[in-house]
Amino acid sequence: MTKTTIGTAVGAGAVALAAIWMFARPGEAPAKAEDGSARAATFTAEVATVGLTSEPRILQVTGTVRPEFEAQIAAKVMGRVLAVNAREGDAVRRGQALVSLDANDLDAAVRQAGAGVNAAVVGVANARVAAQMEQAASDARITAAQALVSQGEAAVKVARARYDLVVAGPRKQERSQASLAVTQARANLNLAELSLKRFETLVKQGAISRQHYDQARTQYEVAQAQLEAAQQSQSMTDEGSRSEDVRAAQEGLQQAEGALAQARAGLRQTEAAALQVNVRKQDIRGAGAQVSQSQAALSMARVARGYAVIAAPFDGVVSGRMADPGAMAAPGVPLLRVQGGAMRLEAAVPESALRRLRQGGRIEVALDATGGKLVMGTVAEIAPQGDAASHTFNVKIDLPQGAGARSGMFGRARIVLGTEARMLVASRSVVQREGLSYVSVVGEGSVARLRLITVGEADGDRLPVLSGLSQGDRIVADAAQGIPDGAKVNAQ
Repeated sequence: MTKTTIGTAVGAGAVALAAIWMFARPGEAPAKAEDGSARAATFTAEVATVGLTSEPRILQVTGTVRPEFEAQIAAKVMGRVLAVNAREGDAVRRGQALVSLDANDLDAAVRQAGAGVNAAVVGVANARVAAQMEQAASDARITAAQALVSQGEAAVKVARARYDLVVAGPRKQERSQASLAVTQARANLNLAELSLKRFETLVKQGAISRQHYDQARTQYEVAQAQLEAAQQSQSMTDEGSRSEDVRAAQEGLQQAEGALAQARAGLRQTEAAALQVNVRKQDIRGAGAQVSQSQAALSMARVARGYAVIAAPFDGVVSGRMADPGAMAAPGVPLLRVQGGAMRLEAAVPESALRRLRQGGRIEVALDATGGKLVMGTVAEIAPQGDAASHTFNVKIDLPQGAGARSGMFGRARIVLGTEARMLVASRSVVQREGLSYVSVVGEGSVARLRLITVGEADGDRLPVLSGLSQGDRIVADAAQGIPDGAKVNAQ
């Protein structure tokens, strides 16, 4: 045997002795043979056969737990903080008053706006009364002017008819009527004269009273007067209209027409004055607009008054308090921070795994802070646009109630990409020494030999073997038994 071979054998023996010593039971020295060499011991242990299993191919993506809703509660108006009704960790309901501000200035603004509304309403009432009075006076003036016009038109018609009659002169029928009237009056006079003579004789004879005679004489005188009147009328009819009568009739017509023109001018002036009523109506509309403006100002003042009480925007938990009573609140400066809704794991998912996810789909999630226990989450949102640099998409996964999730926790989501053949061994079969992984492989003669292997990330209580073992190898199932290298193993 050469020196090299001897040296190799000695080195191998030393490693074997070290391994035997490493895995020997505590307090127990390796057995010695009669010639002084290490004697192989026999152990009884559970032996497992290594094989390939079809397992899901999992992609783990990391993310951070965040709430579904998160809001910074800030004031819209400046004011001194009177009260803060919540502390960090307090549960709040939507609409619950969280912060109260000093509202004296806002209350005064509301009262001022209310007084403006009242004044505007009074202005509308006054404008309506003025418009009604103006309308009534205008209607009366127009009615009187229209009556004057109607009277003027009637007077013009009468004057024109008289003028036409005077200009035309007596008609043939009127002359005949005048002649007949004279004849009739003369006949009446003759009859009255005969009656008078007869009564005169009778009164002289004493046959009648003087009274009857006087009546007959009166009738005679009346008949005489009627004859004279008929004769004068006949004379005037025969003579025709005089120039003085024509001029008088013409002047009367001109006066009537002038009065009519004046009445019509007065009507036009009255109607023009009626436009003042429209001005009054415009005043009413303007006053109504003032009322609307004042009411809007009152609404704005009331809204601003509502800003003095800051309420919770949704059901949730107070996660931060940045103000205390006595502090000055300013618009946009946060006073409280409220979180609400479901807790979500927001993770960046590679675009290659995106097709394995769908909104509403179920996915396993593990949170390191809760011991890595797997819980079933629901995909709530998938970002429509990814990051151009990392080619990842933000995915939000709703976590179930009772998962113990809190905002800011670190978590992992397990995305099933498919299946693959994997070699898995129980974690208890592997022993870790100085960052290396070993298993005891039971080979020929049931002798256990320590073998270095490479393992991947733990999958529950199992470890995937990346190298060092082959399908069909038999290993000691429980490395805690401390079976030394080279020992015989009786499989249970």
